[in-house]
Amino acid sequence: MDAAAVRIRLNDARTRLVSAELQLGGDSQHEWKHAAEIAVSAGIAASDAICGHVLGYKVASESHRDAVAALREASSAATAKHLDTLLAAKSTQSHGDRLPTHADASRHVLHAQRLLDAAESTVST
Repeated sequence: MDAAAVRIRLNDARTRLVSAELQLGGDSQHEWKHAAEIAVSAGIAASDAICGHVLGYKVASESHRDAVAALREASSAATAKHLDTLLAAKSTQSHGDRLPTHADASRHVLHAQRLLDAAESTVST
């Protein structure tokens, strides 16, 4: 990934996080489910920006383990844990038939925010 691609993924993460926060502010579990889904997407975009900036590439593997390992290499174990948590919830949020509580969705948004914070810090250096 070049610098332009990194910036695109960073802006994707920001935009998606704003959307997730808007959905989280809704009154229905369907909005909270959407917030959680978007938070996963925002976290992945932020992770891509970090990996792109530090490693020069984003992980295109189908394996979530590969993405978490690359982020751990590019950043830290603590940052990678946020991605790992979001990726573990990805299938449940996107394809599951269980609606999350507001607290569940809030946690996903918080993990995405932590990844965005890390991405912004990394890319600005």
